[in-house]
Amino acid sequence: MPKHHHRRRIILLILCLLLLHSMEIWVFGLGYFALQHLAGFGEFVGIAHLGLLDCVYYSATVFTTLGFGDIVPVGPIRFMTGLEAVTGLTFITWSASYTFLEMLKTWDDGQK
Repeated sequence: MPKHHHRRRIILLILCLLLLHSMEIWVFGLGYFALQHLAGFGEFVGIAHLGLLDCVYYSATVFTTLGFGDIVPVGPIRFMTGLEAVTGLTFITWSASYTFLEMLKTWDDGQK
């Protein structure tokens, strides 16, 4: 198989994984946005009005476990934050491992 075909496959894999992670972040962001408007689920402090893009931003910082701390959940919604952090850590680690294994296959094919 030509060498450039392997590179394209790895680049496509990485782009697909980035798209998948972006979709996961948006799903959690939409969840935060919906839950903040329902009574009894808690709220966010640190910003006057939390819009959809603010929720997606918050979701990205939680998913990547970066956690700036400028937006803080209060109440039961904190449990969703914990769930997202574990989900993000698991999916990002799995993605890195899977990408490495695919690259390892490519390297092994190149040595044959």
